[in-house]
Amino acid sequence: MAATQVLIVFNPVSGSGNRRIVEAVQQVLSNRGCDVSLYPTQSAGDATRYLAAYDGPLDVVAVAGGDGTINEVVNGLRERDNQSYRLALIPTGTVNVLAAELGIGKTPEGIADIILQGREKPIYLGSVNDRRFVLMAGIGYDAWVVDNVDLALKKKVGKLAYVLSMLKQLRHFGKKTYQLTVDGERYQANSVVITNGRYYAGSFVLSRQADLSKPTTQVLMISGRNPLKFLGILLGLPLGIMEKMPGMKSVAARHVQIELLNAGTEREPVQADGDSLAELPLNLQMEGSPVRLLVP
Repeated sequence: MAATQVLIVFNPVSGSGNRRIVEAVQQVLSNRGCDVSLYPTQSAGDATRYLAAYDGPLDVVAVAGGDGTINEVVNGLRERDNQSYRLALIPTGTVNVLAAELGIGKTPEGIADIILQGREKPIYLGSVNDRRFVLMAGIGYDAWVVDNVDLALKKKVGKLAYVLSMLKQLRHFGKKTYQLTVDGERYQANSVVITNGRYYAGSFVLSRQADLSKPTTQVLMISGRNPLKFLGILLGLPLGIMEKMPGMKSVAARHVQIELLNAGTEREPVQADGDSLAELPLNLQMEGSPVRLLVP
């Protein structure tokens, strides 16, 4: 079914050439008879606030930005029936893992074709402490890396800012232990990554068992206290075998609770979709109804 009402929400400071791509997509859609509205976000959290209050027609909501912008959009749509709208992606931003996973390119004509003629792919979202996430959540090392990224440096060098934060946080691996309850089963781990999709950082296969179309998430638990051994586990990521490395355990789940053992008074961050969005203790629940995402 061709879209007639398209709302494009975009982050004007995310990625290079963002506005140019957005305006090109708008032009193509308008030429094909669509009624297109643009909303440039003003600050962090603005997309969520705007969509939560939006009372206009919503056939397709197209998101231009990175994974963080997508996260804001789906949280703004949280109170709507998942079947009352469709999502589309206009890949921009420092990192857009979801677009990479789904094979969505960056040409305006190709993006417009997906919005107008793409197939609907049902994807299941989860919530962490009552905030939705699309792709993943992280506790321990993964969360420390995100929480300590130099945002000014990120604007200048993009993904390299994450690499530098990874190196700085490596020495802290293994110093904390987390207690997990995964669908009623108890586990312990020194770091945890929870993922709905297969990919990490755009192009690396993190989990071959994860599937966005399943109503479960994949919980990857990393155990060990030696940072050098953990570095060996990380080396499995570019090879696509991290899930099978010694010290890793991967289980599917619908409901996950995590707390820090011997917790003190310090803040323990939780990252979701590449931003620090919560703190432990964590309560994660997968949603029962999927969102409709337009894909090639």
